Amino acid sequence: MTLRSRLLIQTCLLAMMTGTGVIASSAHAQTSAPVPLFLKQEAERDAEQRSSDPVSSPDSGTVSQGGFGAPATGTQPSPFPSDPNAVQSLSLGAVDAEAVGTLDRSRGGLGIDMWNGATRKSAAKLISDLPATPATHAARDLQVRLLLSAAALPQDSRDISLLDARVAKLINMGALDEAIELVRATPQGARGELLAEAEVNALMIGARLDEACAAIESYSASYDQMFWLKAAAMCAFYANDPTAAAFSVDLVREMDGEKDATFFGLVAAIRSGTAVKPDLLEELRPIDLALLAIAKQAIPTSQLESGNPTAIIGIANADATPTDVRLEAARKAESLGLIDAAKLGEIYGSVSFDAGALENALDDAAEGIQARQYAKLYQAAAQSDVPAARAEILAALYDTAQIEGDFMQAARLSAPLLADIPVNGDFSWFAVAALKASLAANSLERAANWLSVAKNGANPGNDIASRLSMLYPVLAISGLEETGAIPASEQVSQAENNAPFGLDATGSNPQMTTQSFGLGGAVAPVSSMASATVMPNSTSPEDIQKATDRAAALARHRARMVEWQEMQAARGDQAAAKRYAELVYTLFEGFGIEVPAGLWDSLLSAPYAEDRLTISSAVAHNLAASASAQHKAKTVAMAIQAQQIANAPNADPKVLADTVAALEMVGLHSDAQHLATELLLSFDQ
Repeated sequence: MTLRSRLLIQTCLLAMMTGTGVIASSAHAQTSAPVPLFLKQEAERDAEQRSSDPVSSPDSGTVSQGGFGAPATGTQPSPFPSDPNAVQSLSLGAVDAEAVGTLDRSRGGLGIDMWNGATRKSAAKLISDLPATPATHAARDLQVRLLLSAAALPQDSRDISLLDARVAKLINMGALDEAIELVRATPQGARGELLAEAEVNALMIGARLDEACAAIESYSASYDQMFWLKAAAMCAFYANDPTAAAFSVDLVREMDGEKDATFFGLVAAIRSGTAVKPDLLEELRPIDLALLAIAKQAIPTSQLESGNPTAIIGIANADATPTDVRLEAARKAESLGLIDAAKLGEIYGSVSFDAGALENALDDAAEGIQARQYAKLYQAAAQSDVPAARAEILAALYDTAQIEGDFMQAARLSAPLLADIPVNGDFSWFAVAALKASLAANSLERAANWLSVAKNGANPGNDIASRLSMLYPVLAISGLEETGAIPASEQVSQAENNAPFGLDATGSNPQMTTQSFGLGGAVAPVSSMASATVMPNSTSPEDIQKATDRAAALARHRARMVEWQEMQAARGDQAAAKRYAELVYTLFEGFGIEVPAGLWDSLLSAPYAEDRLTISSAVAHNLAASASAQHKAKTVAMAIQAQQIANAPNADPKVLADTVAALEMVGLHSDAQHLATELLLSFDQ
C-alpha cells in the first residue's frame, strides 16, 4: 500500500471518528473558470472613463495634474483601447480565474489594466517584495487595494499563481479579513491547496478558531499534506475530544516523526497543563498561536520585538496576554497597520478602570504604561455624553499623543468620537486640534468644517491664527486652501487651446515651453503653472472672473507661505525645520502649487552635502519610468517601496515627494494627497 493511499484511508477513518463528512471534490481542479461578467463590465467602464478623461488616459499623451514625467515613448501599447466601441471586440479570454478581486474601480480598485507593462514573473516579484509593514498608513491602504483589485493578468508563465502571492502577502501584512474574502471570492474549482491553507491560517491568526475548524473540516478530506493532519489535531483539542486528538497526533508522528518540536511541545502542554518551553516559541506559526490559545498560555513578550507580524497580532488578540502587554502590543500593531483603529479601540475599551479614574481622567496622574493612559483617555471620552467634556478629553489625548509621537494613531482611534462633537462656534477653542485630527484621519469634509470654525474664531486674543499658519502647507496640500494652482482638467484645456500645431509623436506640443521638475521629465507647460501673471483663457466674463479669483488666491498663498517660512525660521531645531521645508516645497511642486520666489534660496546654506537615507537608483528609475508609461500596478509597488524610508530621521524629502508625484501622475490623486498629508503631519510631530 502506498503512503498516499494509507494516509487517505487514515484520514477517512479520522473523518468518521470526528463526524466529518468526506467531500468528493477534486483537489487539483485547476481548469480556468469562465471569464467573470464583472471583468467585462469593468473593462467597458474603464474604457468609457478613459475616453472621456483626457487627464488620466495613458493614450492621450497628456500629463495628469501636477505631472511629473514626460509621456513615455516606445512603450508597449495598451491592450485596453480607449475607444468604448473597441471594448466590444476586446478579447477577455486571456483573463483567467486568478483575475478575481473584491474591488472593482467603483470600489477603489486600480483598474483591470493595472498590470499593463508587466510579465507574470515580474508581477509576482513585485507582490512578494511588498513590505509586510508599509511605513505609512496611506501606503498600506493603497497596498491592500493593489492586492484586492480585480485585474487582467499577464499571460506568460501561467504556472505562476499571482492569486496565491496576493493572498499570502495580505496575510503577511495582517489584512486577515481581506485575505479571507479574496479566497472566498475565488471560484471553488480554481482554489488550490495553498489558498485553502491560507484561509485557515488567516482564521487562526485572527483567533477565529470556530471558523478555522469549520474550514478545516471542509477542506481536509481533499488534501493529504501534513498541515491538515496537524490542523485536525488542533481542532480536536479545541473541541475537547482527546480520542480524535490522539489519533491525529499519532498520524503526524507516524508520517513525519517528531521533527516539529514546537507542535509536539504544544501538544504536551495542552495534555499536561504545564507551560511549554520558551525556546520552542521563537518562530511562531498560525497553528502555534491556535494551540497556545487552547493551552491558555500567553505568547512570550519577546515576540513583540521579533518583527513577526503573526506573533504581534497574536499577542494583541490573545485573552491570555497580560493586560498591559496586550495594550502595548495593540498600540504597536495598529501603528504598523497590522490591526485597524477599530480593533485598537476594542482592546482599549476592554480595560477595567475605576469609575473615579475615568471621571477624573484629566486630573489624575498619568498611567505608568503609555498605552494604558491612552486607553483611559479613550474610555473617558467615549463615556462622556457632554460634548464639551468630550472635547476637553480628546484635546488632552491629542496633546499627549503629539508629545509621544503617536498623534496620527490617536487621530485614527478617536475619529468616531470626534464625529459626535458639534462643529460650531462654541468649540472654536478646540477647532484647530479637531482640524488637525480630521486631516490625520483623512476626513477632509470634516476638516473643512472645522477649518471654517477656526477661521471664524480667530482674533487677537487667541493663538488660532498662528496655529493655522503653521498648518498652512498641510491645508494647501489637502485642498482646503486655495493656492492659485490650476486644476489638471484646465491645464489640459489650456494646452489644447494653445496648441495650433497639435501634439507631436511623444504627446507633447512642440510649440510650448516645458518645465522640468519632480520625477525628472519635461512635464508641464509653463503656462499651466501658477506663474507671476494669471491670464484668462478668453475674454468671457466667466474666464475673466476665474483668472481674477485665481490671482487673488495666488497672492494670498504667497503671503501665507512667507508668513509660514518666517515662523519656521524661529523654530529651535533648525535642522528639522529645514528638512520639513524641503518636504513642503518638493510636495508643492508635485501638485503644481507655486513655491514663492526666494523660499528655496532661504534653504541654501552650508553644509551643502548631507547624510541622507535614500533609495536605490533602480527603484528611483523604475518609479519614474513606470509612472511615465502609466503602468499603474508597478508605479504603486515602487512608490510603496520608496516611501519605506519615511520614518527614518534622515529620510530624503525629495524621494518622498517623488513617491507622491508618481501616484499623482498615474491618476491616483486622492492617494497622493492622503500620503502627502500623512507625511507632512508625521514629519511635524
